Amino acid sequence: MLPDQIHSYRTIGESQSVLWVFSNDWVPEFISQLGQREFITPVFRMEAAPLMELLWPGGNRCKQLAGLYLICGTALEQCFLQPRPVPDVDAHLSSKIIDYVQKNYTHTLTLEQMARDLGYNYTYLSAYFNHSLHTGFQDFINQYRISHAAALLQGSSLPITQVAEQCGFGTIRSFNRVFLKEKGMTPSAFRKQNVL
Repeated sequence: MLPDQIHSYRTIGESQSVLWVFSNDWVPEFISQLGQREFITPVFRMEAAPLMELLWPGGNRCKQLAGLYLICGTALEQCFLQPRPVPDVDAHLSSKIIDYVQKNYTHTLTLEQMARDLGYNYTYLSAYFNHSLHTGFQDFINQYRISHAAALLQGSSLPITQVAEQCGFGTIRSFNRVFLKEKGMTPSAFRKQNVL
């Protein structure tokens, strides 16, 4: 995913993944080739084993750069590009929203309060969620909270009620309902299936 793009992924069944996050500064030739274009669908296939050897922590920087350029080159070969849309006045609004949610997701959040805190009109911000982020305000908040809850369920032995509370859910009932909607299973079933 290129910078400042909202994204998510879901798997059907069991899967394993490795996430590499790196700065554009590491691959300037790739960024230069992209120019003012972006991927239409940034999904491509490549063999993971050679990459693991190149990118694994502790490898030298030259090997890591080779691995990153291998990924970028494969993306350029397999993914179609399109011109980037001309940024609107609020091109950075999605970043502001994400930052706001990251700082406040453990509290009760309302669109009215977010609009006031960010200095936007309520109606405008509501339309921005629907048209630019392609989701409603509450669904956006719930997806963020559930992603944190899933990480806590996998990586800790906290009671489910405490996970719900730490992720900003007022009741265990609402937590269970939203978790089931997002993950297709209850929090306890998720924890049993995803024990680290």
